Amino acid sequence: MTCAPDAATFRLLDDTVGWEQTEVADLVGFADPAGVRLAHPGPDPDGPTREDLLPWFPDPRLAPGCRPCSWYLVAGRRLLRRDTCTGGWTPVWPRERDPHLRAPRAVAANGHRVAVVDGDRVLVWHNEGDQLVAVIRTHRPRLVALGQDGRILVARAGSTDLRRFTPDGRPCGVLRTGVPGELLGVRVGPCGAVWLLTDDLRVYRDGVESTVESMVDELAAGALVSADENGFCLREPGPDGDHVTTCHTWLGEPADHPPASPGRYAATGQFHTDLIDSGISRCRWHRVRIDADVPPGTAVSVAFVVTEDGHHADSDWQHVPPGITDLLVDQPPGRFLTARVRLSGDTSATPVLHRIRLDFPRTTSADLLPAAFRVDPAADDFTERFLSLFDATLADLDRVIERHPALLDPHGVPDRALPWLAGLLGLTFESGWDAATRRALLAAAPWLYRWRGTRQALARAIRIVFGVEPVLDELADERAWATVSAPGPAPGLGSVRLFGRTTTRFRLDGSALGAAPLRAYGDPDTDPLTAHAHRFRVRLPGPADERAVRRLVTRQAPAHTEATVHTGGAGFVVGTRSAVGVDTAFVPLPPPVLGGPHPLRLNHDGVLRPGPRGARHGLEVGVVSAVGIHTRVS
Repeated sequence: MTCAPDAATFRLLDDTVGWEQTEVADLVGFADPAGVRLAHPGPDPDGPTREDLLPWFPDPRLAPGCRPCSWYLVAGRRLLRRDTCTGGWTPVWPRERDPHLRAPRAVAANGHRVAVVDGDRVLVWHNEGDQLVAVIRTHRPRLVALGQDGRILVARAGSTDLRRFTPDGRPCGVLRTGVPGELLGVRVGPCGAVWLLTDDLRVYRDGVESTVESMVDELAAGALVSADENGFCLREPGPDGDHVTTCHTWLGEPADHPPASPGRYAATGQFHTDLIDSGISRCRWHRVRIDADVPPGTAVSVAFVVTEDGHHADSDWQHVPPGITDLLVDQPPGRFLTARVRLSGDTSATPVLHRIRLDFPRTTSADLLPAAFRVDPAADDFTERFLSLFDATLADLDRVIERHPALLDPHGVPDRALPWLAGLLGLTFESGWDAATRRALLAAAPWLYRWRGTRQALARAIRIVFGVEPVLDELADERAWATVSAPGPAPGLGSVRLFGRTTTRFRLDGSALGAAPLRAYGDPDTDPLTAHAHRFRVRLPGPADERAVRRLVTRQAPAHTEATVHTGGAGFVVGTRSAVGVDTAFVPLPPPVLGGPHPLRLNHDGVLRPGPRGARHGLEVGVVSAVGIHTRVS
């Protein structure tokens, strides 16, 4: 459909081909398939922020207690405890028992133990502050952590090594972590692992750098969601189940305004590309397309310049207003193109740049017009730009038509497109079916439609959905007249109940009054078939959802038929035909044991007579085995 005379080439800028980036500032993600985005402020531009890690490594002045919503707070020279009923902060000790802290700077809690870093000492209490059990004197203590086994870890300023102490305060060695930088947080995991947070916002487990995902899986998150120099906020479940955020100052007083949330991203970031070579001298670059996610409050802007030798002036840049993602290049011809991309936001969100496509050389449907339409350069430029609008629309239609066969490939479309494709084919999915089952049904849909209403189609649909081989029985074949005959197609003695024709329907000169029902339709000789015609039974080995099987059978079976569904159980079903391998299993008898919690009843629960190879062997092919003697049916 495209009217352009020649197919134009293009160049992609993305993580696969490369961004050709130079002069990068406050941007990350050039090698990430997710796309280029604004960097985080701080020492780790591509990692989490300090606020992201607060639930696991709170401010040293805060520590969660042993009870829900219980917290400890170092406020001035006092240690406060949060009242779980009112949400207010009260001193841990009354005035007569105040330990007179000198310069508290950090607190830690684990179970009913509390530890406070106070000047050049660490104080440890049991029973939530009732009993002082240890006074640890060390040089410049900064952080403290309590383990599940009672051990005490103390971090000193200017060092990443941890001093270890027993529960009563006796030193027991130094744990040399070997991590670089300075520690911002120390926690002991439930398995005894020591987790560290350094000033470059990297997480370590037992001295080895770990991921935030591993930390989240092992450590429980707290309710602290934000903190700054003016106060902090806790987000906790409310009485009605919803989460409620409460903010406090560092003195334990309610805050009128929550602390200002620091920006998660840089405000602006940009990068330049290197010279992008078209390989064509005096190339007329045609079109630029930008693929980006732009949340509210963010923007992506692009500027570019075309040169023949790489030299240009500042006034040569063509600036594209933010929000424009598809535009024509309005530059003189040149072999090289240089782009400048800028991302901006309000620091709470970031745009994500996925791809930039550069089309060249300029090829439009104006090339098909007579030369008279291209004599005037100004009119020629307008004609090219005007017809490019229609060329772009037709190119988009061509791309949709080219991709249409891929939309019908059940193995290539995304999972979310499977219900749409099923609706196109007239199929219905159940919510419990996974993506693999849905894809298999879609792939088998042409064959199932071709053989719909047959035993083969129904059996294949059950195999795809439930993964088992069903047994399909037509009841009409099982209701023939009983005859004494040799083995063959006709049933013989022991397979059906013997009865006479005169008892199934009243016949003149043949049936006794009151011994047979009176019906006046059809041929009485075909009663065994017509009574159960169009009826069949579906049996599945092993446990299965009978209602789900019944729904599938109803959709696949012919409309004039009636089906019953039976799944495998633990034994024979009295009054119903049972199949070995579906409802039964031949297993050996347990060894006979007298006495015990389940005493054996002779001649009832066990058989004292051994089989050909002992009492514990089951049914053997080619060997005479007696059910109930050598085996049992369960």
